[in-house]
Amino acid sequence: MNNFISKASLEARRARYKKGASVELVSMNDPYTKLKPGDTGTVDFVDDTGTVFIIWDSGSHLGVVFGEDEIRLLSKAEVIKEQCRKVAATGRTNMFDTKAVLEIALEMGFSELADLIADTKRYSTLILTGKLDGVE
Repeated sequence: MNNFISKASLEARRARYKKGASVELVSMNDPYTKLKPGDTGTVDFVDDTGTVFIIWDSGSHLGVVFGEDEIRLLSKAEVIKEQCRKVAATGRTNMFDTKAVLEIALEMGFSELADLIADTKRYSTLILTGKLDGVE
């Protein structure tokens, strides 16, 4: 395991995995972790070795080691859909009560969902069909 990262690769990794970016675990070469492919989290920082430290939704703060583990960035549409699922899972409202959904989204720090709610046509299409067009 002699995976040193070049300065250029480190800078590129930091540019790609910025603090606050949403990611999904693809694979992890750690037999002791409870994390599994498909788990999601939020980038905290990238250290000087290229390890991407993530605050996993499960509560773990395990880093993804350069050259050993793999993550992928989630698209904005994927992030919004996941935020919808998490708001719905609270059981506090139905997803058509946009005022309540907005309040819960803001409480949970879901700014992407909060922004989408203002676009009532796209938000209602997402709730009715699960499709979110025009979001990169």
